[in-house]
Amino acid sequence: MKSLPGKSVYNGHLPLGCTMCAKGAKMVLFVSGICDAKCFYCPLSEQKKMNDVMFADEMPLANMKDAIFEAKMIQATGTGITGGDPLKFYERTAEYIKILKEEFGDSHHIHLYTISGSKEAIETVAKACLDEIRFHPPEEIWRVMDRSIFKDRIKWSRDMGMSVGIEVPSLPGRFEDTRALIDFSRKMDLDFINLNELEFSETNYENLLGKNYKIKNDVESGAKDSQKLAIDMVKENPDFTVHYCSASFKDGVQLKNRLKRRAKNVAKPYDIVTKDGTIIRGIIQGGPVEEMAEALLNIGIPKNEMQINKIKRRVEIAPWIVDDLKGKLDYEIYQIEEYPTWDAIEVERVKI
Repeated sequence: MKSLPGKSVYNGHLPLGCTMCAKGAKMVLFVSGICDAKCFYCPLSEQKKMNDVMFADEMPLANMKDAIFEAKMIQATGTGITGGDPLKFYERTAEYIKILKEEFGDSHHIHLYTISGSKEAIETVAKACLDEIRFHPPEEIWRVMDRSIFKDRIKWSRDMGMSVGIEVPSLPGRFEDTRALIDFSRKMDLDFINLNELEFSETNYENLLGKNYKIKNDVESGAKDSQKLAIDMVKENPDFTVHYCSASFKDGVQLKNRLKRRAKNVAKPYDIVTKDGTIIRGIIQGGPVEEMAEALLNIGIPKNEMQINKIKRRVEIAPWIVDDLKGKLDYEIYQIEEYPTWDAIEVERVKI
């Protein structure tokens, strides 16, 4: 059994999509929140759940040009396509795959999560050059996968040359169901099965509490005993790729590494980038942005040490000049440390 940070573990060969995610090198393309399944554990936010909206990582998308922008900002080597259910809109999803491959080349690895898939849908995304498909069978059929449509879906995907795996949450107390799902995965010679730590969210916590799940502690969102079940499953299958991905690994490693990659590309010459991927910059606000920028120029601050951010209605400056400016201007002047999330780079995206 091999260990990853955040108590994540696996046997065999970690899926390529997961390897890239761990480096923060995969853009998460959310193609739509619409899904026909009613999974009680679905953690999607109200903003996304059952809404036909698009996001690239944390950034709302107007079109695929915005997705390309985000991929470049994090120097993405691949994309994970999710939802909702991307195969509910398989023609749209196939078009997005083609756009990404045309922009970044065949080496840009793309994997997709789905709970459905007609033969036509699977063949359509495969022909668009999808590299890897991860099926998410509903928890009520884990013991009868041999008699389910997923057996055909796996065959269709394999016939089209894609890597195929299963990815589901690790549900506390569901040992036999999970074992049955892993046995099915072994029998079908799948490339992997991923067990994600079950997490409480704003939209699923009532459902989870209603099924007597408990949050494991005051500082983590994971469900009690979800991790134990998953690690036990990894231990029971030393000769098959079972991968447990913890909530802390997703937040503390994957997300942080993606933010670090973005920070390197977003940071201005006057910004300070920390080892955690945050950016330290000076802020001036409290007046019209053009007026504040003009005031800085009038007291001798070089233009290359400031940036107007119209979205946040502030002027961003070199952090080391903050103290020198206090008392010289009648505005709020302070230093801030922030993650380079999508709204922090909106100033670039809209080409102000």
